Amino acid sequence: MCGYILHDARTTSRDRILWNETRNLISKADDAWFEMFATARDQAALKQHSGQSARGRKNISPVLHLTLSWAQGESPTPEHMRETALSSLDALGLAGHQALLAAHSDKQHLHVHIVVNTIHPETGMTAALKYSKERLSRWAEAYEKEHGIHIEQRIRNNQRRKEVSSAREQDPSIPFEPVKNKQTARKDWIEQQEILDRMKELRSEIRPTLQQPSPQDRKILAMHHRAERDAYYQNARGAVQRACSAVFTRRRPQWRDLYRVHKKESARLREAHPFERAVYVYTQRNRLGNGKPLTVRQMFNLIIKPDRLLNRVETIQAQERASLARSEKTEKKQVSDRLWQNYKAGIEKIRERQKTERFALVSEREATLRSIVTPELAKEKIIAERQMVSSPSQQFGKAVDAHKEGHVREVEKIKRQMEEWRRRNQDRDFGREM
Repeated sequence: MCGYILHDARTTSRDRILWNETRNLISKADDAWFEMFATARDQAALKQHSGQSARGRKNISPVLHLTLSWAQGESPTPEHMRETALSSLDALGLAGHQALLAAHSDKQHLHVHIVVNTIHPETGMTAALKYSKERLSRWAEAYEKEHGIHIEQRIRNNQRRKEVSSAREQDPSIPFEPVKNKQTARKDWIEQQEILDRMKELRSEIRPTLQQPSPQDRKILAMHHRAERDAYYQNARGAVQRACSAVFTRRRPQWRDLYRVHKKESARLREAHPFERAVYVYTQRNRLGNGKPLTVRQMFNLIIKPDRLLNRVETIQAQERASLARSEKTEKKQVSDRLWQNYKAGIEKIRERQKTERFALVSEREATLRSIVTPELAKEKIIAERQMVSSPSQQFGKAVDAHKEGHVREVEKIKRQMEEWRRRNQDRDFGREM
């Protein structure tokens, strides 16, 4: 399914693909199927790792494929198509699931295919998709209202569903009544499919004759887009470095004062009199005890043993320097995180704009193609071809006329033999020998 929506039908070309992207996937579009397969394969392990119950039937058909189509003549932007597709997934409760999106232009109307994995990539749980068509119908009605579109049949169906649901809530004995559009007759469906197939063939024939985007123009545009993204990244990286340097400059006086105090403190303790050490230990008993006052015995041991006191002080000084370093690092991280968040938002806008620019290279060609190859043209082609082919009775008559004289004599001989057989076996003639 992923291969189908990422390429032209039954080929490896990508002429009909306007854009594609993935959601909740690390892989690129061409490799999305493998990551989805791994999620489905490891469903039990994902459940166990996330603390979910292992009970329930294993999901052996995790692929959900749906298509969103716009009316003929509408030209939604890639951003609008993408937002609409993601909104439909959200309506189904699949916003956090792995999905592959691909927009096509091979039909009279623009449309986007969505292939989504119904198994959640973190919990391993299968999405609850009961009444999914009804939920999509209600979502579509809300979308149509928002954009001024009026689909009478959908409105009637959803209103009827509400009435049936309300009636069954009041009286559960009322049988369930499915509300849906009348299924297309097989004959009509075959005719529609024949028209669509002929439109695809005609577009495949005409597309090469239209003005194609120059490969050089594509290459130049891709290089320009890449250079723009690289420049934006370098600017963001430079801004982060400057912000971190500003934090370092602002903290530098604190480091200088701290080192000066520590150096002076260590020098004084090396030459201190026992009485001075006693005064120092007593006044610094909370600091030397890491926030907990020293006992009399602990203070006495530090006073009579200068080396032990000096080691304790150096340990406390190292902890104070580490605390200041952590504070500086935290401030730098806060500043850089904010800048990188701004970068992500900005680069996403740049990517969206660049997709629109790439789409513009082929949008005019595809719009021209849609205006040329219409359902009416496909019907005319089919009718013309049918008229060129004679009817079965005409073909049979031509075949009989084309028989050689020897063939006709052979047929007459067989008829005479059958007549003789009937005369000899009158009771066995069922009238089916000829």
